[in-house]
Amino acid sequence: MEIKVLRRPIGEAPDWVRDAWIGLSLPLAMERKRDWVGLGVLSGPINVLSQICAVLRGKGFKVTGYAVNAKTAVDLLAEVQPEAAQWWRENTPRLLTDSRRFIFDAAACEPVQVKE
Repeated sequence: MEIKVLRRPIGEAPDWVRDAWIGLSLPLAMERKRDWVGLGVLSGPINVLSQICAVLRGKGFKVTGYAVNAKTAVDLLAEVQPEAAQWWRENTPRLLTDSRRFIFDAAACEPVQVKE
C-alpha cells in the first residue's frame, strides 16, 4: 500500500515544503491509518527518552493518519522537489533514519493499492 498526497499535510515545516509533497505517492510503513500522538519536527524532543516523556506529559497532539519511513519519503521527494528535500536534510537530519516515521494526516492523503 501507498498513500498519495492530495493536499498540504499538517506540520511545522514551511508551507512551500509541505506543498512539495502534493502529488507524491509514498510507500506505507504500516498498512492502515491509525491514531497517533504527534510531536513537531522542529519543536519536538530529539531523543527517544525525551519523546516518551513528552508524550506522557501530554506535550504531543493527536492525529489520525498514515506512517511512512521518513528517509524513504525525503529520498522520493528529492526526485521531484530537490529544494524541499534539502530543507528536510538541513533542518531535521535526526529524523532521516530508517527507524523514524513521518505521519501524514488522513485529510491530506488517500491510500492507494500498489499495482504489481
